[in-house]
Amino acid sequence: MNTAGIIAEYNPFHNGHAYLIQKAKEAGADCIVAVMSGNFVQRGEPALFSHPIRTRAALMNGADLVLQLPVIYALSGAQSFAGAGVSLLEALGCVDSLVFGSECGSTEKITEAAIALSGEEIKPLISEELSKGISFASARENALRRISPESADIIRTPNNILGVEYVSAIRRIGGGMKAVTFAREGAEHDSAKACGYSASASMIRENFRNGAKWRKYVPENAAELYSGAETADISGIERAILYRLRTADAREISQAPDVSEGIENRIASAAVQATSLEELYSLAKTKRYSHARIRRIVLNFFLGITAKELEIPVPYIRVTGFTERGAGLIRAARETARLPIITKAADIRLLGEEAQTVFSAECRAGDIYSLCLPGVRPCGDEKSFRPIIL
Repeated sequence: MNTAGIIAEYNPFHNGHAYLIQKAKEAGADCIVAVMSGNFVQRGEPALFSHPIRTRAALMNGADLVLQLPVIYALSGAQSFAGAGVSLLEALGCVDSLVFGSECGSTEKITEAAIALSGEEIKPLISEELSKGISFASARENALRRISPESADIIRTPNNILGVEYVSAIRRIGGGMKAVTFAREGAEHDSAKACGYSASASMIRENFRNGAKWRKYVPENAAELYSGAETADISGIERAILYRLRTADAREISQAPDVSEGIENRIASAAVQATSLEELYSLAKTKRYSHARIRRIVLNFFLGITAKELEIPVPYIRVTGFTERGAGLIRAARETARLPIITKAADIRLLGEEAQTVFSAECRAGDIYSLCLPGVRPCGDEKSFRPIIL
């Protein structure tokens, strides 16, 4: 059986995601494994729908097995996000390829960029560019342009950048999985404009919240699922986050992932002045730190996730949903997997300290996510969760 892996947030699952699964199957994949973020996503905010809803949407539209990307890695930068996703797929021991969309649609060009970025030649050039006070992304692009202008053009767009990180992770981790990319069709990433039946996930989220048109941009069965589901919004915990930051000092904030060069002082100072999260992000933002990076630091701090925890290698494979074909893949993977496969939260209690740490963060995140919903739920959803079976 030929198995393809996809790393995604499905926030929410839309026609573009269905298209990628279709392309993977046309290329020979018999089974699709999706590694999906849980209740909080890389943008530094809660997912529009809970992970059980998003898991079900993926299973109804071509995914056979859905694995959870733990919140510690889901709320990290591109390198850690990609590395953890690739680690999970490789750990199954039976995934043949990692499939992803990109602006360039060329696996060869993305691989060339990944190789160039891993060379020793580029490191001093990046340091030189960083000394100019620009962001790491800009410094890396400028440095790469001095070595390979074509590869520098590749890392100017978001899906290409993530693709480069996927390839870099595959090369770093090793194993037999190969990278396969397809050109992204329709609306661009984060675009506010639709293209036919294609729209970015950010536009769909915005339209959903504002009562604008969104149904035609998602599969029909997913639209029915979303219509009856509660949606999460960070406004539900905004004052709690501001409170936590106002009662913290810069030293505490510095323990969060991705903090360096004194940004914790800017965040602490901004928290004293800001009356909203958006104002806080704007006050703390610098040329070197993007808006998204600030959001992730703030949310990681609020969730109690530390830089030390992000260093933990992925400790288990947690199944959040599967089809009949996916059940067969789980049975096969129990013979090949290099990490424990978890279908019940209780099984995590049998694992080591690092697994307990990662799962504890997931439980905290799940309990806080409930506060982002219109109907607040008691704590404990993550501990009682059982996989969705279709």
